Amino acid sequence: MTLRGPSLALVLALLACSSRSEEEEPVLTTTLHDPQARAGGAGPPPPRLDDRSGAERGRPALIVLRDRRCTDRSCDTAPLVARLRKALPGLEVTFHDWSGKRCRELLHRHGLTHLPVYLLDEAAARQPGFRAVAPHTRRTPRGNMRYLKIEASFDPRAEICDNGKDDTGNGRVDCDDPDCAAKIVCRPEVPRRLELFVMSRCPHGMKALDAMSEVLGALGPDLDFRVHYIAKVEGGGFSSLHGEPEVEEDIRELCAMKHFGRRQRYMRYIWCRNRDMDRPWQRCAGREGIALEAIKRCSAGPEGRRLLRADLALARKLGINTSPTWLANNRFTFHGTAPEAIRQGFCRRNRGHAGCDR
Repeated sequence: MTLRGPSLALVLALLACSSRSEEEEPVLTTTLHDPQARAGGAGPPPPRLDDRSGAERGRPALIVLRDRRCTDRSCDTAPLVARLRKALPGLEVTFHDWSGKRCRELLHRHGLTHLPVYLLDEAAARQPGFRAVAPHTRRTPRGNMRYLKIEASFDPRAEICDNGKDDTGNGRVDCDDPDCAAKIVCRPEVPRRLELFVMSRCPHGMKALDAMSEVLGALGPDLDFRVHYIAKVEGGGFSSLHGEPEVEEDIRELCAMKHFGRRQRYMRYIWCRNRDMDRPWQRCAGREGIALEAIKRCSAGPEGRRLLRADLALARKLGINTSPTWLANNRFTFHGTAPEAIRQGFCRRNRGHAGCDR
């Protein structure tokens, strides 16, 4: 996927499917990952700016507030900074880290709480390329700047759950701190388990599922592989990014798992559906040991809805809303759709597992 100009620069940053409804306000995601960039990094920072100097010189200014302690890919500021620079020529960028007083002052002044934050001044808003950026911004609760509506979730005041330090000063380190009770990294490790969170009609999720044809063959029968879905529970029903057909397919695939789970036989149904989601689903059942009536009965009745409601609770509990997201050994997340990337993500946590040496 390539950028075709400033008008698409930020829209095309969305390389994975987000669980936010299409009816909601546009939200950016930082899932586009530059493997050469360190988390929180975007090259050497230019001269310092404050939140007025760019406008005073008539040049657009971007201020990035971040925390180098955050190693999650959502804290990698390089991709979005690159796209903003492309959309807004002449953009002057400065970075403030949470370890410095200036970052804390700006976060408080503008009424924001989580990092990273991307602040744009009025000069940036006057640039022609801002038309592509504007739908993804809003005014800060306080102050005179606009900020990107990204899924910023890193709380710099909370305990970091995997750095071996007492970040909050309460005498409790990492997973012993109450802040970490619901964090993925503090879940008990379950060796040889690989879980995939997807939306059934997300192109990237489908690609990840297709890659498992090769991965399952490489890692052998001892791999504990599971598939989970990302959608929203709304009252007595459900909603998903790709509409009602996606909800219906989620249910059918869960029914296939329930009734044909031995040796991942249900994957035959999923791989068949991924080849052409627009053709009738019945063509992928009734063969290869997948009974048509079993899926039909389950998906059309209360059993299928119960399966989906129970399954969605896990993604919601873990805060996973991007398809595809991998979870290795019950606690380590990673991303990727290529078979080798998936194998490496699993094998990094399962040294010695059959298939991890090739």
